Amino acid sequence: MPVLHRYKERHEHYVLTSINGAIITFQLTKEGEGKLRSAGIAAGQPFARAFLLDLYRSGDAYTHGLGPGKAVLKVDPRQMSFDFSNDPEPESLFPSCAVCTSPFDLHLVEIRNGDYFASILCPNCRKAKHYEIDSSIPLPLLTRGIFNRFLEIKGIEKKDSSVLGYQELLNADFQTQWEGIAKRPKGKSIRQEKLFDLKEDKQNSLL
Repeated sequence: MPVLHRYKERHEHYVLTSINGAIITFQLTKEGEGKLRSAGIAAGQPFARAFLLDLYRSGDAYTHGLGPGKAVLKVDPRQMSFDFSNDPEPESLFPSCAVCTSPFDLHLVEIRNGDYFASILCPNCRKAKHYEIDSSIPLPLLTRGIFNRFLEIKGIEKKDSSVLGYQELLNADFQTQWEGIAKRPKGKSIRQEKLFDLKEDKQNSLL
């Protein structure tokens, strides 16, 4: 499970987690730290991997291509303790590069050479000469609606396993939100803006 850590010399936090056998460091925005605090998560505490995925998709947890175990600020090695034992959530819950399984700086890409298809690639694999890439969109910018609309506009029918897996995650999250709405007491008003991610309308204008 991901574990929240605090930098020794500054009042800022980062997250350590294990993905595909590597220890990955995620930096947090102030908003991301606020979300964890509001959920009652303190430094040293593990939390659900699905929560980290939500922070990643909102842009509040990020890597910017940093390697495993690295951080923007200097970290006391004694702070690098964690406990990933008995993690009930599969690592496959988090997206990774279709080629090398890296979780860093992932983009949804449109590959035009050979079979025309969509994939999810890291920076190094996007630079590979054997790929002819047209569109390339950072994964955290993609809501479920934007994701599906992009594929429709581009006429992309073939998707590799990385794309199919991420679509499943987005669909599962969407279904969970609607199930939560259905369980609300009857007669209780629901503000429409709470049902949908308002960022999606702004992002729609980009396509």
